[in-house]
Amino acid sequence: MPSAQIARRLGQSARTIQHRIQKLIDLNAFQVVGIPNPATFGYTLTVDIYCEIEVGFQEQVIQALLNMPHITYLALSTGDQDISLQALFKDSTDMQDFITNQLHLVPGMRRTRAVLIPRILKDTSQWLPMDSDFDQAGRTQPGS
Repeated sequence: MPSAQIARRLGQSARTIQHRIQKLIDLNAFQVVGIPNPATFGYTLTVDIYCEIEVGFQEQVIQALLNMPHITYLALSTGDQDISLQALFKDSTDMQDFITNQLHLVPGMRRTRAVLIPRILKDTSQWLPMDSDFDQAGRTQPGS
């Protein structure tokens, strides 16, 4: 949204809004990034996959997964699964091929469990800190 439009909504000047946005960027509270829309490129199937890996293979598995373009999110997890990932596919054949011919062939991959995501209700790109966090952003820095 343009700064002028934000300014009109908040009853502020565009210059004030631009200054506040720049301050948040300078404080590393925000990053300006472009986020592609997967559907525009034909990726309409989202799947969460939970992976169990062999002991001693964690780094090797992570490195292999980081290089797979279908994967949009990758994290270590606790509990029954060692790694949690989210991947995008054009169709179910694409998904099955990925799981069978790429994921299961990673050395150290013991077992996977895939969960089809029919609709994402809130994506990480939509997350915002609570209002009170903005007041503290300029006062405290992570690690200080």
